[in-house]
Amino acid sequence: MVGTPLSQKEIHELLVREKTCWLATVSPKGEPHLIPMHFVFFDGNVHLIFVSSASKSVRNIERNPSVCFGINVGERAGEIKCVLIHGKAKIINDINLLKRAHRKILTKYLPSKKEGEEFLQKLIVSGAIEKRTLVTIKSEKIVSWKL
Repeated sequence: MVGTPLSQKEIHELLVREKTCWLATVSPKGEPHLIPMHFVFFDGNVHLIFVSSASKSVRNIERNPSVCFGINVGERAGEIKCVLIHGKAKIINDINLLKRAHRKILTKYLPSKKEGEEFLQKLIVSGAIEKRTLVTIKSEKIVSWKL
């Protein structure tokens, strides 16, 4: 491998700090399906929320839970850091965990906790949250490097 592996602390910092990942699932034809996503990392797992259970990625995970999750940051030597997590994705049907993950994602992406909580309450009141799908990735192998 080119580069130097990241420390556990560096990996954790990227997973907590970064806002966009790439998620690869396997299509019915066995081809990779790659999409950018927002995510949150807590309890040792990556959590992703899909707006619809009918999304192509969710359907792919239902058929084949093997996924690859990736983060890549930096543009110049000395700044580049990458993490790839190979693992199994699981669709979680737990409304409380979905709300918890949503709260953490909204806090990460919106300017304040208050705005995140207000947005989450709108999702709950409107019933829109119940149409969303929570996916958790259990890591089987982590590959990382910095250049």
